[in-house]
Amino acid sequence: MDAIREPINPNSHQLNEISFLIRLMDAILEPINPNSYWLNEISFLIRLMVAIREPINPNSYWLNEISFLIRLMVAIREPINPNSYWLNEISFLIRLMVAIREPINPNSYWLNEPRLIKAAGYPVERHKAITDDGYILQLYRIPGGRRYNQTLDNYSRRDKKPVLFVHGLFGCSSNFILMGPGKSLGYILADTGYDVWLGNLRGTWNTGHLNHSREDPKFWDFSFHENGKYDVPALIDKVLSITGQSKLMYIGHSMGTTSFFIAMALRPEYNDKVFTSIALAPAVYIDNMKALAELALKTVKISNWLRSQGMMSVSWNPGLLNVLTNTLCSIKQSSVNICIQLIQALFGEDYEQVDPDVVPLVLFRLQPASLRQLDHFGKIAMTGVFTSWEDGMLGLVKPYNLSNVRVPVSLLYGENDQLTQKSQVMRLAREFNSTGMLEEVRPGCTWPKFNHVDFLFAKDVATLFNEPLVKYIQTLFDKYGK
Repeated sequence: MDAIREPINPNSHQLNEISFLIRLMDAILEPINPNSYWLNEISFLIRLMVAIREPINPNSYWLNEISFLIRLMVAIREPINPNSYWLNEISFLIRLMVAIREPINPNSYWLNEPRLIKAAGYPVERHKAITDDGYILQLYRIPGGRRYNQTLDNYSRRDKKPVLFVHGLFGCSSNFILMGPGKSLGYILADTGYDVWLGNLRGTWNTGHLNHSREDPKFWDFSFHENGKYDVPALIDKVLSITGQSKLMYIGHSMGTTSFFIAMALRPEYNDKVFTSIALAPAVYIDNMKALAELALKTVKISNWLRSQGMMSVSWNPGLLNVLTNTLCSIKQSSVNICIQLIQALFGEDYEQVDPDVVPLVLFRLQPASLRQLDHFGKIAMTGVFTSWEDGMLGLVKPYNLSNVRVPVSLLYGENDQLTQKSQVMRLAREFNSTGMLEEVRPGCTWPKFNHVDFLFAKDVATLFNEPLVKYIQTLFDKYGK
């Protein structure tokens, strides 16, 4: 942000657009402190003004509106195309931080996964996997730990042990790194010497399609049946293609486990590409949710109503999420934080392991889900059968053939998980035990209140769960991964 190299024409009736702001961030070079809950509010913009060397008149009633942003454009030397209409949009602020040269606090709402990883001091690669039905999935690779030396490590890189992570419903790949270095499993495994791959299923904000836009109803015409049939195989193939390995370890959470079991059931040839799987809070049998499913889908018929309103997915408005995360969800006292109260009611009460600073980060990164994914879980809950979607929620019940799963499976549950309860996990364990594929079934840790999301976001997730799990992972590699 030195003196202006080229004049910028701010004459646009659509100054508020993401496309402008993406380009704007490329021009910003001076360090800015982005540690602000209100990054798209006046407090951030004042800091931004301070960082600009060219004089700007801050006497504006609307500092975070067009008047400020026009002045900001004038102060930037690089040419910018201002064809936009969401000038003060969240997406700008995400990308703005990317352009900052100084180290950035990795616990930030505004960083995407590659930038989170890089800001935390780790190497990162970005890859795409295209499914057989045309979805474009993003994978993020952490090929080494914080002390990673690319020149030296290239010699041993092909010998690294690949681990593929896949998230659950409303989640994404950031679930496995959001707690930061020394706490999140993705970082701990990278520091231990594993080749970490963070996968994204279709529907997350960073996925697309070769032929359909995200606004096209055809884009959302899927459930986790397609996640298993197409997404998981595509992710596995991409990892093995890049690494040159013949097999990998698969770690899934919640719907990430559902998708894996469907993949192995429908496409059993992929059993030969996975030497073992660890299922965290496996979502296969959910009889405990039957009453809720019947109320929502049969009595209230909420899915039918949403479709009648033209909705094919459950999406979260970024602006609304921003307001929630910075107001209701940012209250430090759990007893009066509405967001924390809702999470505890849904997943299991464990206030001791709630980090109030992390809750807004998690909620801000909530991802869209297709209505059919929710309906499919409803069908499984109401029938008590791990069934395919077939001809609809009330249609034919056709169980997935879990005897096709020929991979040693470890099932880890939370003692206080109210979504995928212990009794339901034990039912699944009996099935795998009968086929000889049950490696182990046990609680994730000894903490009696450990719930569905504690696997990812518990305050003490490192000591309670991840550090012991890394030792277990090594035993599995020693046993099956050679």
